[in-house]
Amino acid sequence: MPRRNSDQLLSSLERDAADELSLLEETGAEFFTTEQLLRLRGQWEVRNQLFSFFQNLVLRIVSTAPFWLVLWGLFQWLEWSWLALAMLAMFPVSFLLFFAGLLFMHRFFRGKGHLDRVGELIAGELQKRKREKRNLGF
Repeated sequence: MPRRNSDQLLSSLERDAADELSLLEETGAEFFTTEQLLRLRGQWEVRNQLFSFFQNLVLRIVSTAPFWLVLWGLFQWLEWSWLALAMLAMFPVSFLLFFAGLLFMHRFFRGKGHLDRVGELIAGELQKRKREKRNLGF
């Protein structure tokens, strides 16, 4: 039993350490080199674009819910009961996919606020270093 708990603890620590953007938010950008900050800015840009893509995707999925009800009514009126039942079943499926997508986004991206804070930290620290470099005459 202790072996399993220690393995879970180690995998949890490795997973948390692998997320450098979260580490940056927790510790502060001043502890990273400029090269690391530039690399992290690239990671942040990719994650931000992925977040926008998934956000649009889950919104499109949930926006199909009324469409399924209209199709259900149409097929019910045409007395195509099997197809009407399939359309009615798709109504809750679209909501389930929406909430599953939100859960995935929360676990993978930790929310839009997290991404915004990390982006501001990186940009602020890079601007600060640029001003300091300019003031030193480089």
